[in-house]
Amino acid sequence: MHNGRNESNAKRATAALGVAQDRRAAISPDTRIEELHLKPKALGIFLDNGLKTLRDLAALPEAGLWAQHGIGQVTVEKLRSILHSAGLRFAPPADPVARLHWENRRRRAEVLRPAAPVPGDAAISALGLLPAALTAATRRGLKTVSDLVSYTPLELAGVMSRRAVRDTIERLTLFGRSLQPDSPRRPNGFGLIERSEYLNSLSVRTPVKELRPLLGKRATSALRAAGFEAAGDILSRSLPERLSERDRVRVDRFALELRTSLETRRA
Repeated sequence: MHNGRNESNAKRATAALGVAQDRRAAISPDTRIEELHLKPKALGIFLDNGLKTLRDLAALPEAGLWAQHGIGQVTVEKLRSILHSAGLRFAPPADPVARLHWENRRRRAEVLRPAAPVPGDAAISALGLLPAALTAATRRGLKTVSDLVSYTPLELAGVMSRRAVRDTIERLTLFGRSLQPDSPRRPNGFGLIERSEYLNSLSVRTPVKELRPLLGKRATSALRAAGFEAAGDILSRSLPERLSERDRVRVDRFALELRTSLETRRA
């Protein structure tokens, strides 16, 4: 008796699996929305908005669905899976910043192993960076892969967190790209490497926090509190009033030395 019941259950499960597979195979971009077995409220919203097929639905950005009252996470995830079965996906967001992050998330999910190199003029969203890294890079004005790889790890650390820098390096490696090499780091003090030689290793992108051995703890803290992020800010902005006279002299000296070093390297 038990064997007969088990065989019956197995037959029903096999039949159900076959129906599910047939249903997935039948889904296409022209499948009508009322055939998707959605909740009546969600179905009503789509039909009221003139959406008839999956192709119509794929023309919407996913964020547009989240904004609709009555369409929840379960429905959105189900629709995302159905669209994927039909070879479709939701449209990218209209907002440029939101679209950039959408492209970045998609790229990050797709590329998990070494891929073909990306061209230098490709948008940085092609790398699939961490969202925080993408936000920090775009805020700094980095738009293309060439913009990004012109930085050294140390310079990038002044733009984003160390975790984001490590992840960015890993993502670049996947695409056969790399950041510029850092200049040799000096030990504390200037006994082994002369001050002028160290200044020659700096750039306008060097994070202010890395200038502490030259500027001192108080001056560095005051500059960072005033929004000075990189050495270039010291050359282009007025120094904060809270700097003591002693620290101001030290920062002015550094600015003069760095400007001279940069001009010498350009000559």
